[in-house]
Amino acid sequence: MNGKKDIPILFNPDKPGLEKFWGRLEIDVMEIIWANGPMTVKRALYFLNKSRTYAYTTVMTVMNRLVKKAILDRKKEGHSFIYSPSLSKKEFIQLATQKVIAGLLTDFKEVATRNFSRLRKTSHEGKPD
Repeated sequence: MNGKKDIPILFNPDKPGLEKFWGRLEIDVMEIIWANGPMTVKRALYFLNKSRTYAYTTVMTVMNRLVKKAILDRKKEGHSFIYSPSLSKKEFIQLATQKVIAGLLTDFKEVATRNFSRLRKTSHEGKPD
């Protein structure tokens, strides 16, 4: 398993959900592997092609890209590679949000702190103590 600190986090705040971090096909691959456990490209393709048709090479490229991003681990078994998540979905979301918040606080501490306080106050308005 990769060290969690080695996982680069790219963040696009204008996108919804996990699209803040990855492309749509990357998300689909990760959701399949998180739900079904380690698998080959062929097995991932089986799940993906239930809703849309993808080429084997496209899925293989995406899975190898996720290995380079340290999101998936890959090991050779026989003639195939088995891909497994380097961390759970919950662990990824925890890591990603920590890195995004830490980056904001490092580079824009005053503004970020003020905005976090404002957001916290707004989210607590109207809630009984």
